[in-house]
Amino acid sequence: MNPQVRKQQNLAAIYHALLTLMARKPLATISITELCQHAQVSRTYFYRNYQDFNQIITRYQTQNMLRYLRRLPRSAQVSLADLMTHYFELVQSEAGTYQLLIKNGQLAVLLQTFQTVFQLLKKQHRLHGSRINEPYYLEFFSGAVINVAVTWVTHGFVESPRYLGDLVARFASANRP
Repeated sequence: MNPQVRKQQNLAAIYHALLTLMARKPLATISITELCQHAQVSRTYFYRNYQDFNQIITRYQTQNMLRYLRRLPRSAQVSLADLMTHYFELVQSEAGTYQLLIKNGQLAVLLQTFQTVFQLLKKQHRLHGSRINEPYYLEFFSGAVINVAVTWVTHGFVESPRYLGDLVARFASANRP
């Protein structure tokens, strides 16, 4: 088996095992041994590849978002409203996972994942706007989007992803100089 494929399989196994355990008990009470047994990977594998559970979640979530974003239209630039709509569609499709991550206090991981993907889109010149290069914009914008997503998840997805995508884009463009 291709080493890259095996690496992806191990990441998926350990991530899904972690989610399963998180559904049963708080993240803080899960041991590395318990996780490795549940995922059917060795403790050596864990220590060679991860420093903590957050790294597992971050790597998997980042890859998941990147897979999702690859399905975006191939145009050079995508509107912010469309990008945000796609993000909220992903959040909704992963509702159970987001609920577990929120319940277990993993907002920093969601924030880091969002920032990583945002920076990639910026680097690929798929985002446009005069503010995206300003100091602290990434922190401001990603914090706002994650907070909107958390509220949306906890309130049961009342609005549509399109509504939230348009809303975030409107908020981001408000008061432009």
